[in-house]
Amino acid sequence: MKTLLARPMSLQARIALVLGAVITLLWIISAIVTSRVFLHEFSEQFDRELRGTAERIVQIALRDKHREDEESDHSVRRLQGHKDKLEFVVWSADRGIILQSEGATALGFPTAEGFSDIGGYRVYVDHIKRFDMTVAVAQHISERNELAWAAVLGMSLPLVVVIPLSLIAIVLVVRRGFTPVTDLRREMARRGPHDLSPIAVNGMVPELAPLVRSTNKLIARLSEAFEAERSFASNAAHELRTPVAGAIAQAQRLRAESTDAGAIARATEIEATLKRLNRYTEKLMQLARAEGSRLRTGTPTDIRAVVRLIVQDFERAGAEGQITLKLPDQPVHSDLDMDALGILLRNLVENAIRHGNAGAAVTVELTADGELVVANDCPPVSAEHLARLTQRFNRGNGAGDGTGLGLAIVHVIADRSRSWLTVRSPRTGSDQGFEVRFRP
Repeated sequence: MKTLLARPMSLQARIALVLGAVITLLWIISAIVTSRVFLHEFSEQFDRELRGTAERIVQIALRDKHREDEESDHSVRRLQGHKDKLEFVVWSADRGIILQSEGATALGFPTAEGFSDIGGYRVYVDHIKRFDMTVAVAQHISERNELAWAAVLGMSLPLVVVIPLSLIAIVLVVRRGFTPVTDLRREMARRGPHDLSPIAVNGMVPELAPLVRSTNKLIARLSEAFEAERSFASNAAHELRTPVAGAIAQAQRLRAESTDAGAIARATEIEATLKRLNRYTEKLMQLARAEGSRLRTGTPTDIRAVVRLIVQDFERAGAEGQITLKLPDQPVHSDLDMDALGILLRNLVENAIRHGNAGAAVTVELTADGELVVANDCPPVSAEHLARLTQRFNRGNGAGDGTGLGLAIVHVIADRSRSWLTVRSPRTGSDQGFEVRFRP
C-alpha cells in the first residue's frame, strides 16, 4: 500500500484528474448560478401570478350582486374540501368585507400596498380607489419554495448523468490523445538491451519529435561507446594471440634445450602463465563476438550436429569417456547462430569439467523440445554465490586457473538472443551438483 502511495502519478492520470475536477467544478458552479437565477425568476413569476389573482378576484367581487348585503356570508368555500395555500380578502372602508376565502379570517392581512412577507405567507395588497375597495391575496411561502425547488431539482437531475459521462469522456479523450506517447513507450520497451538502432521520427507528433531526436543522439553516442569498447577488446585479444603464441613456443624451446632444473621449472611456469593469458585472450574474443555479432539468423537449423561436434572436440582433447551425450532422434531446429551456440556450449562443458568431481561424468542433453542441459557432480553452490556466477570475472570455489568469463559469455549470448537461461545447484533429482538449462 505504501509503495502504491509513494509511486508518482502518471501524466495521463494527472491531466484526466485535473480536467475532470475543473469540468465538475464548472458544472457545479453553473448549476448553482442557474439555480439562483431560476429561483429569482420563479419568485418574480409567482409575484406576477399573485398580482393577476388579485385582479381577477376584484373582478369577481365587482360582479357579485350580493356585495351590498351586509348580512350575507362573504366567505368562499372550496368545492372539493382540499386545502389551498392561497388565501384572499376584499374589503371596503364603508361596506367592510366584501369577499374572502374560507381561511382568510385567521390571517392578519397588512394594509400597506404592495408585496410583503408575513407569518410564512407572501402577501400582495392593492387599493382600488375608483371602487373604494382593497384586495389582499396571500400565498404560503412553503408552497412557492416547494414548486420552485421541484423545478430546480428537475433541471439539475440531468447533471447526475452528464457529469459522470463528462468524466468518462475526458478519460477516453486523454487516453486517445496520449496514444503517440504510449506507442513511443511500447517501441522503446520492445527493444532489447542491445538494440541501439535509432527511433523513427517520421510521423511523430511535434511535441515528441524533439525528445525522440535527443534520445536518438544519446543512443548514437552509447552505440559508438559500446562499439569502441567491443572493438578494443576484440582487436586487443586478436593482436595478443600471435605474440603470446610465440612466447609460449620460446618457453617450450627453452625448457627443451635447458639442462638446468631451475631453468626448466621457470620455463614451465612461464609457459603455464602464457597459456593462461592465451585462454583469457580467447575468452575476450568470444565475449566481444557475443556482444557485437548478430545472434539470430532467421533461418531454423538442426542444432544436434553442433552439440555433437562440440562434445567430440572435447573427447579428442582428452575428455573421452568423461561426457555423457543425450540427443533426441528427431531434428531440433533453432535460428540461433551456430557459432554462438558453439561458443555457449563449449564454455558450459569446459566449466562443468573444470568444477566437477574428479572422475565424475558431465551430462550434455538436448531434449526434443529444444532445451539444452549441461550438468555435473560437484558440491552444491550456495544461493548467494549462485546469483553472482554469471557476472564477469566471478569464479566459483576451486576454479583453479579459470578465467571467470565462461558463464558470463553464456549469459551475454542468452541475453542478446532473448533466450531462456537458468542455473541451479544442486542439479535436478540430486542433492549435489550444478546444472545449466538453456532454451534457444
